[in-house]
Amino acid sequence: MELAVVVLSFSVLVSLIFIGKLYSSNIGLQKEMTNMKSEVERANKAQEDLVSIDPGDRAILPDYGLQQVDTKENFHVTYEIEILEVSMDKVKVKAIDYTSNDKFAKDPKNKSSIINFLQSKWVSKKEIELIVDDQMRRDRKLQQILN
Repeated sequence: MELAVVVLSFSVLVSLIFIGKLYSSNIGLQKEMTNMKSEVERANKAQEDLVSIDPGDRAILPDYGLQQVDTKENFHVTYEIEILEVSMDKVKVKAIDYTSNDKFAKDPKNKSSIINFLQSKWVSKKEIELIVDDQMRRDRKLQQILN
């Protein structure tokens, strides 16, 4: 009987020590998780700031489908654009240049009409790909420092 009490007391003591170690380990993991969450939030915010679309940014509008007025022939161009205005889902753009493999689009006499087609047009944000260059990174870094 006395041996049973000693064994039970010893097992309770071991259990308490084990529970204490697990508790302190749990507290440490919770602190580490909180720190990791804040690091992830900072990284996401920095990434979001880098790729947020602002007026004056440049982008490409890949494989934009057009149709020739005379022959109704379809052709595609990849526009280089500048962002003029930004809404929730769309951006107002100004075409700067374009590239294409289609015969009609390669003809120099058609260049101005193809560029003028996309002046002050609203395009879905999902269709454009933002150009992230050194100038853009520098501007975002300055905004981050000033804010």
